[in-house]
Amino acid sequence: MDKKSVADWEHTVIEKMERNKGVAGFPEPKDYNTTEAEVKDYTYDKQRILDRDEERKKNLVIPGILLVMPVIILSYFGDGTTLLLFGVAFGVVLALLYYAVMRLVDNIKIKRMYNADVEEYIEAVLSYKD
Repeated sequence: MDKKSVADWEHTVIEKMERNKGVAGFPEPKDYNTTEAEVKDYTYDKQRILDRDEERKKNLVIPGILLVMPVIILSYFGDGTTLLLFGVAFGVVLALLYYAVMRLVDNIKIKRMYNADVEEYIEAVLSYKD
């Protein structure tokens, strides 16, 4: 999914459901062993998880702290170029580790909330031609 589709995924699904409600041939939630409320809740929860990654990219406070802290801590032990470079390198590793762990947590949450019936219904809704 690209950035725009991630940002609009929930609204795309819900608007298409609302716009085509009652239209002959449009998928019905009951045919997929789900309800409209369950689909709306599911899309809302999944969209929140997808949005967290975008928010993390905009909010650089935590990665900034992780980047600077090793330099500050190592400056206590001396003031050489080698220590400075080591601190910056360690800070970069910590910031990248932060992003990797947060993405892993988001993926685990998405897998944990996965509902095959709702996903199948959403796929049918998105593939429906207006």
